[in-house]
Amino acid sequence: MASAGICKRVSGRTGRVSYEVWWQPDDGSRGSKTVRTKDEARDLLTAKRLELMRGTLAGHQRGRLPFGHWAGEWWDLWAAEPDRSPATLETTESQLRNHVRPYFERHQVRAITPTLIRKWQNQLRGQLGHGSVMACRSILFRILALAEDEGAIPLNPMRKVPAPKRPVDPEVIFGTSTRHAPTTDEAGRLLAHLPDFWWDHVISLLGTGLRFGELAGLRRRRVLLRRSVVQVAETRYQAGKFGSGFKARPKSQAGIREIPLARQVAEAIGRQLPPGDNPEDLVFTGPGGGPGRPGGPGIKRGTRTQLHRDNFRRRLKTAAARAGLDHVDLRGAHDLRHAFATWLEEDGVPARVIDELMGHSGGRHAAHGSAIGRIYRETTPEMTERVVAVIEQRLEMALEVARKTRDARPGDHGRR
Repeated sequence: MASAGICKRVSGRTGRVSYEVWWQPDDGSRGSKTVRTKDEARDLLTAKRLELMRGTLAGHQRGRLPFGHWAGEWWDLWAAEPDRSPATLETTESQLRNHVRPYFERHQVRAITPTLIRKWQNQLRGQLGHGSVMACRSILFRILALAEDEGAIPLNPMRKVPAPKRPVDPEVIFGTSTRHAPTTDEAGRLLAHLPDFWWDHVISLLGTGLRFGELAGLRRRRVLLRRSVVQVAETRYQAGKFGSGFKARPKSQAGIREIPLARQVAEAIGRQLPPGDNPEDLVFTGPGGGPGRPGGPGIKRGTRTQLHRDNFRRRLKTAAARAGLDHVDLRGAHDLRHAFATWLEEDGVPARVIDELMGHSGGRHAAHGSAIGRIYRETTPEMTERVVAVIEQRLEMALEVARKTRDARPGDHGRR
């Protein structure tokens, strides 16, 4: 049973009198504090008895625990959620380890003030971009929210620290910043400098807007060539220390979708379908794959290997450099996804339709109308035909540029 009391202490050396206030919650722990006068002792005893009655004393004691304890508690709970994406785990763990824990690790959680958080945020803004700063803020907020929920702190101090505004880049406003999305002409030049093996991969990315993990996780049973659509559900992930593999579903419901296929994309996918009829076969594989194609070191001829994001990124950047596309910041497969969305927008396809095809769930401030309005608007067969027509025209232009560029420099285009 919880209890508290006062003990009078007399120093044997000086004869000075002091008073020790002690308290013991139901959990068996014990605390005490020594004060100089009887009145101070009585006031403190009253406060402790009130805390014991309200059940807040244990929370105050937990407030003395270091931030590192609460960070560990939060991570164990958050990371254990079964639907958590391995890629999200990798990113969040890195941000927690590198940018949140080092600053707050040894502070008692009750000692973390808005001023301390502001100093951390200002320091972080000098090291990271706006998106990374906001991600780190979110991690800190959630850890402190756990401490608040457990009664260790009365209020989450993060609530009093405004988020930094996104910096304004004049080059973006003036339209002179480096682009990520290639034009149709630039896409053709890029194709021309890629080995033949990668053409179908790039055509399919440009023509569907798939994420790289969605392309790498596409299986035969999701390819419906008779209907000229692919269904997107499974994805491949590569998450560093959290491993690699396949997920049965994307990170949001909007990611589960059907994408209509332009003629060139349907032909590219058809060429990549492996022999046989196993519905679980991967459609797109790495350069060790495909009947009659020699594999890499240690890979037998005819072996189909899983696509690797970093290998594809290296191929793409090498081809971009050879094509003289230094003015386009092609960092990987995601920029081909940018191209798909940009091409559709340039040809007047509604933003809502582009969002559906891209697997975007949309936000509260979407530029294409209210959330309830999006429920009432549907993509008709006529709109689907319009999307296909736009992509077919764009891909035909890109392929024509690629063929002309190849013809101008014969001899090396078949290299893997």
